[in-house]
Amino acid sequence: MSGPTRQPDLFGTPQPDLFDGAAPPAQTAERMQGLVRPRLAALLAEARAAERMPWTPQAAEVNALLFHNMANWLPAEEREALRAAFRRELARLSG
Repeated sequence: MSGPTRQPDLFGTPQPDLFDGAAPPAQTAERMQGLVRPRLAALLAEARAAERMPWTPQAAEVNALLFHNMANWLPAEEREALRAAFRRELARLSG
């Protein structure tokens, strides 16, 4: 009879060849802004185009949280303007 089986690592161990032993690329503000702006614009456009709430209550809550947190990568003025616009749309769609 063999010994106890070992459960695989839940998060896995990165293989050395994935990063050639180096750390993954750094997330620069410019790179992240380029990634989050289109996502924020898409969520806001979807909300603006809707006549009624396009998401389940749980999905709306997740989208609001994601929107708020993704906006952290943007400059303060842009971040606050987008957050306010999204909050207005959620209020319109909820009420």
